[in-house]
Amino acid sequence: MATMEGPLSKWTNVVKGWQYRWFVLDENAGLLSYYTGAVIGIDDEDDSTFTITVDQKTFHFQARDSDEKEKWIDALEETILRHSQASKRWELPRSVPSTVDFDKKLSETDAYLQLLIEQVKNLESRINECTNEAARIKYDAIKISAQAMIESIKQSIVLLQISK
Repeated sequence: MATMEGPLSKWTNVVKGWQYRWFVLDENAGLLSYYTGAVIGIDDEDDSTFTITVDQKTFHFQARDSDEKEKWIDALEETILRHSQASKRWELPRSVPSTVDFDKKLSETDAYLQLLIEQVKNLESRINECTNEAARIKYDAIKISAQAMIESIKQSIVLLQISK
């Protein structure tokens, strides 16, 4: 799926001039027929040119006008940001958490579970005080969902304790 496509002129040193080309920016793949992780530059040469720098190579482009240039720059920057963040999500952690850290997080999780249990008890007392039947039905549905979530969290904590 193309995020943006259209004509751009690309500067080539071979012919020492602008070559008119059709470019397609694929946001999902992070591709502009070149590379991901590029740096977008704005040339002062005129209001329709810009550069993309990748691996110490600079590519010069020229759009039809300043509005078209801004559209390309915005789309390129969004795609680069999206793909640089996506690659960071897949990086391995630099250090393996210790058992002490694991135990702390498990205790913290249990403390949050206790807070949730307390809130559900407060909800139950409010449900008992509620006189509006329609509201009571909605509150009961929330309570049932919260209780199911509490049970899932309890099971998760037990499984995590067993796994360590």
